[in-house]
Amino acid sequence: MKSIIHIITPIITEGIRNLTDVEPFLRDDLAVRHSLIETGPASIECEVDEALSVPGILEAALAAEQAGASAIIIDCMGDPGLHACREVVSIPVLGPAQTCMHYASMLGQKFAFITVLDQLKPMIDALVARYGLQDNYAGFGAIDVPVLDIEERIDDVVEQLFESSLDSVTTSRAGAIILGCTGFFGCAEAISARLEAAGHPVPVLDPIPLALHTADALVKTGLSHSASIYHKPRRKALRGYSLQKFYEDAGRG
Repeated sequence: MKSIIHIITPIITEGIRNLTDVEPFLRDDLAVRHSLIETGPASIECEVDEALSVPGILEAALAAEQAGASAIIIDCMGDPGLHACREVVSIPVLGPAQTCMHYASMLGQKFAFITVLDQLKPMIDALVARYGLQDNYAGFGAIDVPVLDIEERIDDVVEQLFESSLDSVTTSRAGAIILGCTGFFGCAEAISARLEAAGHPVPVLDPIPLALHTADALVKTGLSHSASIYHKPRRKALRGYSLQKFYEDAGRG
C-alpha cells in the first residue's frame, strides 16, 4: 500500500517548508505532498496567529483528502486546527506536538519542550494538559529567535537549542528533548550528538520526520481517528467564510 502524506504548512510565507526537506525519507511506497494555506498569518507565535490560521487549514485539509491524500500532517508545533480537521476528514490527521509528546513520554518518561519564544509557554502548557501528559512534562525552554529568523540564524539556533537542552537534562531531569518548532527541522542530530558527548545520551525528537513516519504507519495499519469522538459537523448557516462546503461535503443532518 502506498502512503500519500500531505503536509499543510499553516502559514502564508513561501520557502519555510520545501518538499526537498523530506526527500531522504521517501520510498516507493511513501510519497509526500505539500501546501501552504491561502489565508492566514506569516508565522504562528501566539493565540491570535493560531486562530487566524485555522480556516485556511480546514480548507487545505479537505482539499488534500479530496485529492487522494492518505494522511495529513499540520506543520506547526502548536497543532493548530488539529481537532477541527479530524471532524471534517476521515483520513488520519497528525499534530507534530501531540505526536512528539507521546513518543517522548514513551522513550524518556519526562520531556522538555524547547521552542522559539517564551511567550508560547501558556500555549504549550495548555497542549500538555489537553493531551494528559502533565506528569511527563519536565519543562519549557525558549531560544528567543522568531520563526522567520531561524534560517538566517541557524548556527545561533543550534547553539541555543543545545544549551537549553543541556539545561533541561541536567536541571529538570528531562529524559527526552522535543524540538518545539517544525522550523528546527534537521537540527536534532547535531544536538543529540553534543548531548551524548556531554554525557547525556537522551533522544532528541525532530517533529516532521517523526510525524511523517507515524502517519505512514497509521495508513499501512489502516488506523485513523475515532468517528465516535470526532463527529462530522452538522449543516448550518455560515457567514464570512468560504467553508460552507465543509457542511455540504462532510456534514450530517
